[in-house]
Amino acid sequence: MTDCCAATNCDYQQGEKSTPLFSFPSDADRCKQWLNNCCRQDLESEPPEQLHIISKMCGLLFVFQGTSSCVLREDAVPTIFDFTTPANNQPASNRKRSEEEHASVKKTKGTITILIHPSHVRSGVNIAIPGLQKADQTQEDTASSKAKETLKVYFKEILALTGFSINGANINTDESIGGARGQQALNRICVEKIDKKEILHFSEDLMREEIQNSLRLARFFSILLQDVTNIEGKEQIPVFIRSVTVDGFPQKHLIGFLPCDMDSENLFYMLLSELRNKWGLRMEHCRGLTYMVTGSMCQRMRDLTCRILQEFPQVVLSPSDPYAFNIWIIRCMPVPSIQNVADTVEEVASLLRKTPELWKRLEGKIQMTYGHIKGEVERIKAAVSQNWEHCTDAFHTMLDILEPFLACINEMISKVDEDTAEQMAKLKPVLKNFNFIITLVVLKNTLCCVSILNSSLRGIISISSTLQYTISNALKLVGKYQQELAIFHRKWFSDAVGRAKKLGVEVTKPEVDQGDATETPLEDFYRESLSRPILQYLVAEVKRVFSTEMVRILRWLSLVPSYMADHNFSIRRDKVADANLNNLARPDTFYEELGSWEVKWRHASKRRILPTTVFATLKIPDIGFYPNVQSLLRVLGTVPCVNAEADVYGQYHMVLERCYSYLRATPEDQRKCSMAYVYVNQDVHFNVEKMVESYVQKHPDILQLLQIVSKFS
Repeated sequence: MTDCCAATNCDYQQGEKSTPLFSFPSDADRCKQWLNNCCRQDLESEPPEQLHIISKMCGLLFVFQGTSSCVLREDAVPTIFDFTTPANNQPASNRKRSEEEHASVKKTKGTITILIHPSHVRSGVNIAIPGLQKADQTQEDTASSKAKETLKVYFKEILALTGFSINGANINTDESIGGARGQQALNRICVEKIDKKEILHFSEDLMREEIQNSLRLARFFSILLQDVTNIEGKEQIPVFIRSVTVDGFPQKHLIGFLPCDMDSENLFYMLLSELRNKWGLRMEHCRGLTYMVTGSMCQRMRDLTCRILQEFPQVVLSPSDPYAFNIWIIRCMPVPSIQNVADTVEEVASLLRKTPELWKRLEGKIQMTYGHIKGEVERIKAAVSQNWEHCTDAFHTMLDILEPFLACINEMISKVDEDTAEQMAKLKPVLKNFNFIITLVVLKNTLCCVSILNSSLRGIISISSTLQYTISNALKLVGKYQQELAIFHRKWFSDAVGRAKKLGVEVTKPEVDQGDATETPLEDFYRESLSRPILQYLVAEVKRVFSTEMVRILRWLSLVPSYMADHNFSIRRDKVADANLNNLARPDTFYEELGSWEVKWRHASKRRILPTTVFATLKIPDIGFYPNVQSLLRVLGTVPCVNAEADVYGQYHMVLERCYSYLRATPEDQRKCSMAYVYVNQDVHFNVEKMVESYVQKHPDILQLLQIVSKFS
């Protein structure tokens, strides 16, 4: 509601408690009579219902009968007006004149005197004042600017309270915007007339435009496919894009969702269509691909990635954050029993993080169990750090804490809240199962063969010079395990049986194989159904990930200055000479540029600290003078597995965390793709003024309404 009188030249002061304000009548005839009497023909175009909300008359304009001046009769009309504006303010008592009197309007800085006859007031004659036309236009522009500013503030609050909140909570309709007393009527108009969902759609469009511009400048990008989630009533795959900004920072954006109810071939064409038609991206600029899908989608996702790598050979497959290479490989293996074990390990890690009392009790149990072994307690405690389930020794760590963790469950299950106790009760039979124990033992021993490759994929420059040697060693080690599997598996099986007996677990086949009529020895059964398939899978995945193109890209780490310093500032041409011409900005000057790059850092090494990472190198001030080196480092920075250096706000890593937070905090039946898109990409800065202009073009009536109200606020 407004806190001022709508009558022309009324000098009612806000806050005059002795003088009440009365809303315009909602009846059309009486509302028109009020407008005629107060000389406000400019408001005749507004509906009476709207005037009833936004306009008022003060009690000084009415003749009251009796002693009460706070209640109007149903047929009351304002009749006491003074259309004269003197040079100096006069007391309010001088305003009481008859409606039949002449009124004069004088300007304090001028000689114009305008006489308005009461008949003009009754008949609604519009009187043009040439000398005031410019002032009216200025007032109109001021009202428009004020109305747009109100929309801007309101849109920001809606995005902050609705679009950027996990649950999309609606704001209180009575809450004032900006805390200003005179804005309450404007708030009410915004709340009643503006659809919040439409605001989110406008912000979504502007975010998409900003992301498109950013990706266009970045040129190279990688595709990140996350695990299946239920959103808008169906299973879908979140799709992210990783690239490098002009300033050399890694960036990640959620661009949409892929439905799961189709085969890999249709998923392939739908993904390409989304990238090309909706985002304007060309697969020729795609350099990396990663996925993190579990459950029944594993095989389909594997087929999809094989199709992409076959169609676009410049794309490399890499691990997905935050998993280490060996953990990522086995996490995506399409074998249900292995998937269940990996899920259980992640559940144990999550339970320890959210239950501090359980972690404290576990520390004591670790001391009791391993205290007699020198240094073992400290090693295990250090291993069980934050996100240990994603590290290279995740299954080794789970085996180490299995016995003390089960002891903690037995002691703590009656001392925790109901939900935690229920989770512990469900975990206990899963952990005390021989199939779980033997799978952990086999994974621990087989994954150590390829764990040495994790550093290479993370972009650690000290490893790049021996990359080919490291890959060869990993494959040789896996091959040795395959050739002598009977010997190695016998040790693994014996270890699992010993652990099971210590925990009181019965050594049996998995329940799904209990009905197997063949009398296969248990050791042979697990060798052929578990150990051999895992080793075969590791060989295939190492060759698939460390393709010729991946090795070529990782060799470009030799362009990082600290690596050059370790090699006497001499770039081995064979490490970068096979760079695809599509990755270079100026192929004709490539070798001359490499020579200049060597000379630059040979002289700089004596007076400054050299950059040690890809992104630190991309941020040096004169990197633009070396366009080919910059282009190769940008390609390397887009590869999903290379360590990303977030800016001071940590925005790169927060993008995926916001996605997980939204999915965890929002019930499945309330999840919306558009809400997830706005919430996850909230660090994308777009022009709110542009959003306001787009809105008022679509809804000019809202702007006009706010302009009218702003004149009297």
